[in-house]
Amino acid sequence: MKYNFLVALLVVLGAAPTHAQLTLEQAISPKKAEQYVRAVPRSELDAYLLKHGAPYSYEDGRTSNVGLTAATSHTEYAWRFDGKEVFYSYVKAFRSDITPPPACSVDAPADKALRDSECVKSIVNFAECHLFVFDSNRKLVAVQPLNIPQPDYLVAKPSCFDVHAMAPAKVVKNGMLIVASYYDSRWTCMAGQECASDNPAALPDPLYKTAFLVRFNKDANGKLILTQDDHCLKPLNNYSTIVRARKALEEMKCN
Repeated sequence: MKYNFLVALLVVLGAAPTHAQLTLEQAISPKKAEQYVRAVPRSELDAYLLKHGAPYSYEDGRTSNVGLTAATSHTEYAWRFDGKEVFYSYVKAFRSDITPPPACSVDAPADKALRDSECVKSIVNFAECHLFVFDSNRKLVAVQPLNIPQPDYLVAKPSCFDVHAMAPAKVVKNGMLIVASYYDSRWTCMAGQECASDNPAALPDPLYKTAFLVRFNKDANGKLILTQDDHCLKPLNNYSTIVRARKALEEMKCN
């Protein structure tokens, strides 16, 4: 009886009971989270980069490394998963693929075909943002690439430039929303370099924005699994705010 009364009262007050959520850990400030992530041994990232990074070899024998850069905005936060464990986020970008864009194909239409030099620039400047998640022992426990499919309005590869917002999805259980920007990789700058300055003229132009939904789950062995959900939040959605992305999730009736 008391429980039923409490449920009814919560509904009236607009605070109906909800499922456990991925939430920002209020007891750990962004500054402390940043200090925590910065103290993670570099070896935790190096092993992943060695396996998933894609160096580029020029015809003259020179090699371009994977171009690891941090997003220029703050991405170090503490998150409480399912009301229990605390994890730490960090977004970095690096070249994870050296496949040329369609415009470099011999079958590309003449009005969209790239010159050889532009193809090389498109590949070398390409960077894909990755969400790295660390546990309370500073161990890398999960990584999710933020995949941007090839848009028909870009000639070269879409390269991740920066992260502008991160927040709990709220309307989706254990979901994280990330708003990021991307650009045509023929641009000469990459995320984290001097081109990302306060000078608007130094920024890639144009910059496009999109939101990602990353779901947090555990497998049967208790391992953290991250998944980019492109069903509930379509890629290339042009959402530039967390509020708009949440509204889209509500419209899709995703949970």
